[in-house]
Amino acid sequence: MPVTVAQILKLESLTQARILAGREGLARTVSSVTVGEVPDIAEWLSGGEMVLSTMFALINDVGRQREFCQRIMAAGASALFVKPKRFVGKFPEDVLQIADRRQFPIVEVPQQVRWTRIMQEATEVLINRQATLLEKSQAIHRELLDVVIRGGGWADLAEAVARLTEMPVIILDVSLEVLALTEGAGVDAASVHSSLDRPEIRAQFEELGRPLHKELRLVRHGLPQLFAVPVIASRSRLGYVCVLTSRSELQDMERVALEHAATVAAVEMAQDQVRFETEVRLRGDFVDDLAGGRFDSRDSLLRRANFLGCDLSHGATVMVIAPDIPEGKQRSGQGETECQQLIERFFGRLARLVLDVEPNSLATLKSERIVLLLADPIAKEPKALDQLAEHIQALARDVTRWPVTVGLSRHTPEPTGLSAAMEEAAVSVKVGRRLRGIGSVTHFDQMGTYKLLFGVWERDSGELQSLYEETVAPVDAYDQHNDTQLLRTLMTYLKNDESLSKTAEELYAHRHTIRYRLQKIAEITGLSVFRSEDKERLGLGLKARHLLSA
Repeated sequence: MPVTVAQILKLESLTQARILAGREGLARTVSSVTVGEVPDIAEWLSGGEMVLSTMFALINDVGRQREFCQRIMAAGASALFVKPKRFVGKFPEDVLQIADRRQFPIVEVPQQVRWTRIMQEATEVLINRQATLLEKSQAIHRELLDVVIRGGGWADLAEAVARLTEMPVIILDVSLEVLALTEGAGVDAASVHSSLDRPEIRAQFEELGRPLHKELRLVRHGLPQLFAVPVIASRSRLGYVCVLTSRSELQDMERVALEHAATVAAVEMAQDQVRFETEVRLRGDFVDDLAGGRFDSRDSLLRRANFLGCDLSHGATVMVIAPDIPEGKQRSGQGETECQQLIERFFGRLARLVLDVEPNSLATLKSERIVLLLADPIAKEPKALDQLAEHIQALARDVTRWPVTVGLSRHTPEPTGLSAAMEEAAVSVKVGRRLRGIGSVTHFDQMGTYKLLFGVWERDSGELQSLYEETVAPVDAYDQHNDTQLLRTLMTYLKNDESLSKTAEELYAHRHTIRYRLQKIAEITGLSVFRSEDKERLGLGLKARHLLSA
């Protein structure tokens, strides 16, 4: 417990002291003792001092006496001990009233008691208190460090802190994901993250670790009151250690326990970060070698995949996730750094999600894109893959507030074919963005001739432009000039498997009108939908138009 004004009043030298005002503030904490005989003493205070003064520099000046006392209160001193009779006489009544309102103790000391005696006795109490705190602090540190030495995890560390503080404990990573939550909290991990993961709350946590922001007290609807201290290593915030309590402030030893827990957690989190970065690098190197076809044999590929925790013996499906970062967010300075941090945070949570769904799969981060090698059984289940893609998109919105575009390859039963599968997934992302916009999910085997046209477009966009101009471009121009719907009729007709009736019904037109329009298209282009080869060229021309205009 801290030393309070009430405990100081129990000193032998103060047995005859008299409380003039501020009796409600006797629980104020005393951190040091100082003599304040100069008028500007308040400028030298840092808070918590018991100030001793005869106020001799303020004789016969009630205004300056009032200002002197008010400035000491404002500076955060714990109490004012005075000998007013010799130089001041009766203490100003209005100052006493202010002290009562502010619960600031003003104590009259008998004239014969020397300041040196009070300072000696008070300092001895404070030093003994500090020695006791230091001894307890070392014991707390040893106990928490022992948890790590024994190989305990985050749950073990949280339980140790909970025993020391007798309060529920939460350990969070830097993205406010719950690493550990002890019993008695009254909430679960999902509720904690949901309550905390909001811009205004995140901003408060991000202030932690800066000067004057070493501890956060958070009162949040749906969550018990929380006190948090940051976990810092190499000047970077890695997470937070928190306790839940209904009290308005923590006691000294509770705060010490939290600070020591944060120190121990910093070592573990820094090691986790190194392990994470190493795993990402190793998996990234593996994916690079896979894409480049640099494996000597199927066995060497499988051995290396197994080393990384991925079973590719039955092949896999490749998923590429590409964050659709807003244009103004990323390309310089702080914006680029913030984007990278968000992507890494998203990847960390995504990797955990994928491992829960299919533990034998592999996830890696490559140049702001995430590559997943999804093993059996999910690799062969299109519905399960679509559900995973939906969960990933929801996770991206939750973490980054951005959409992500997802591309999927065909299932590849042979691991040696995964190089081609990675290319398929990458093409699916590009085509999906062009045709369906950002935030789409595209399967390679559902792209039809689009994947061929996209390959042509990537090699030489002029070839795709020529295909468009040789087929449907004249129809486009005719529609714009004459305000007709020939191109829309052609698209609807092909979509409805060349059924005149269905096309007429969808366009609210007569079958003869649809036939007339199709004949007009043949006049304009020289290509008739009623001839097989011409119909295929018109269909390719429409797809080329989609790619060029997307």
